Amino acid sequence: MALLRFAVLSLLSLPHVFAFTHPGLLVTDQDIARATKKIAAKQDPWLSSWDKLTSLDFSSASYTNSAAADISRASNGELLWHDAAAAFNLALRWKISGDDAFAAAAADILVAWAAELKTLSGGDDAYLTAGLQGYELANAAELLRDYAPFAESGLAAVTGMMTSVFLPMNVDFLNQALPSQHNVLHFFANWELCNIASAMAIGVLADNATVWDFAVDYFKNGVGNGAIGHAVSNIVEEPDTGNPLGQGQESGRDQGHSALDFQLLGAIGQQAWNQGEDLFAYNNSRILLGAEYFARYNLGHDVPFEPYTNGIVSYTVISEASRGAIRPAWELLYAHYVQVKGLDAPWTTAYLNNTLEYFGGFEGGAGSWGEGSGHYDGFGWGSLLHHLDESDVDELSSTLAATASTKAAPTKAASATAASEPASTKVASAEAVSTAAVSSSSATFSTLVTSTSISSSAPTTAADTPSTTAVAATSTDAPESAVSSAPSATTSTTKTRYGKPCRARRPQTTI
Repeated sequence: MALLRFAVLSLLSLPHVFAFTHPGLLVTDQDIARATKKIAAKQDPWLSSWDKLTSLDFSSASYTNSAAADISRASNGELLWHDAAAAFNLALRWKISGDDAFAAAAADILVAWAAELKTLSGGDDAYLTAGLQGYELANAAELLRDYAPFAESGLAAVTGMMTSVFLPMNVDFLNQALPSQHNVLHFFANWELCNIASAMAIGVLADNATVWDFAVDYFKNGVGNGAIGHAVSNIVEEPDTGNPLGQGQESGRDQGHSALDFQLLGAIGQQAWNQGEDLFAYNNSRILLGAEYFARYNLGHDVPFEPYTNGIVSYTVISEASRGAIRPAWELLYAHYVQVKGLDAPWTTAYLNNTLEYFGGFEGGAGSWGEGSGHYDGFGWGSLLHHLDESDVDELSSTLAATASTKAAPTKAASATAASEPASTKVASAEAVSTAAVSSSSATFSTLVTSTSISSSAPTTAADTPSTTAVAATSTDAPESAVSSAPSATTSTTKTRYGKPCRARRPQTTI
């Protein structure tokens, strides 16, 4: 079956008219169908995750929104991040259960905010709100777009809010419009990553390919720390194996914010993947290299560290602050790289096991694992939405094989040399982003190179397998992110596999 996936994922898509998939952000109809089937069969971890989701006040049809005209992250930000979580939880509960009461409750939240919200304030922190809650609200609305009452009398208003309040701030931030951004590396990676995620999500919600292209181009070629070549700032060699690892831009700062970076990178990768754009594979799977570096260090093992400076702060050693930080991000990363792609990701696998032990056997979600801004920087629910068992992997392989029956021949794998980073193409204004026509361009493709040097025919050695070292539980309460930390857990080894060429990106043409 692994060889079948190798062949299928090698194929390029034939050019066709650009059209967004709906729903097609963090969650697709395929994800919903899988979760519904598993819950009906009373299978874990889907059932336990579903039971937790449905037990929350944030998932109750009687939930009351707290829509306000202005949101300042430091003073009343919880009003928005609570309501964004509730809107998503309720929309998800509707999609799985089919009970319209939950769709109506989710729609009421979104429509209320569309009617009330005028500004995001609080200085620079407003751009964190625009990014984090921007991509969350867009994801909630995307799940509801096939609920008829919302589609008829709510979707346009909510999309209008997203394009008039959130998107202009996303674009300004990524265009370095703030005075402090005369140094384009001024802000840590998570600031730009959340704004990329938001712009991508709003582009899909609004069916605006210009916005989408701007965000994807920035991820690939941007000048700030959200571009993947900066977010994962250095490629270093793993001790003992010599395998490449990716040093995160915030790893010298603390591990809580580093964890946020990989939560956001997972969201960016998944949103792109569900639209046919493989950012997971971009630049030799740089997201995976960074995840492996983070996971190895946060399980208690040493990693190399290259001194880092952005002209404002300098770090000469990796930070131990909040080491062992936990966020609900690892089901998604594991499912994509290990199960969908069939790659070796031993530290990512180990960190998923660590995370599952922390949460009690399944990955939690917003509203289920504590309070504070960091607990609402992403939705989570990975065990419900992204967990795959062997039958799911086999079904996915069969689906891909059927889909590929009319596709083109496979391409050669790219060089292992990291891609260069050309200058980013800026968008002059948010208005230009919202109204510009989609230009024609040639189809472009990426290929995936295995992130390890282990041959599929070679036995796994002790050096290849994560061992366990206890890390004392810590926490951080920085303004951008509060996270939880936990000791590392005993882990299982993974199968050694070949790397696979990636799924082709969706070609762009004028519509």
